[in-house]
Amino acid sequence: MDKPEVVVITGASAGVGRATVKAFAKRKACIGLIARDQARLEIVRKEAEVLGSKVVILPLDVANADHIEKAADLVEKEFGPIDIWINNAMVSVLSPAKEMTAEEYKRVTEVTYLGYVYGTLSALKRMYPRNRGMIIQVGSALAYRSIPLQSAYSAAKHAIRVDMEKA
Repeated sequence: MDKPEVVVITGASAGVGRATVKAFAKRKACIGLIARDQARLEIVRKEAEVLGSKVVILPLDVANADHIEKAADLVEKEFGPIDIWINNAMVSVLSPAKEMTAEEYKRVTEVTYLGYVYGTLSALKRMYPRNRGMIIQVGSALAYRSIPLQSAYSAAKHAIRVDMEKA
């Protein structure tokens, strides 16, 4: 029998992240779930376990590089080498740009851009020496065309597209 895939998914507690967890759970993957809300992570964990997955929840903020690094270590100690890392966590502020604060722009950028950078760096640190693994950046149409009320999110998603495409 083949070894199950080891997958880390950021933003795992809702939306695309939660759907991605379910897809990998159906494949019986071992999954590290990263998101801030522990209660929601517990719900997603139960859903994945019912489908046959082994799961570890990691309630943390992807905007903290040290926390991401510790999460990657914990997943590898629990399940073995990470095969797939999926950067999906995001945050947005629905507001006209002129009404947003610098703190709001900073938070969106820290999560939606730097969270991807930190996840990518942690994954590369482990995958590159083994010469195997996959890193997936969940993008958005707003990376290609921004829209009103989503200036910070569009900018952060554009940064991922530009900086990560050729990494």
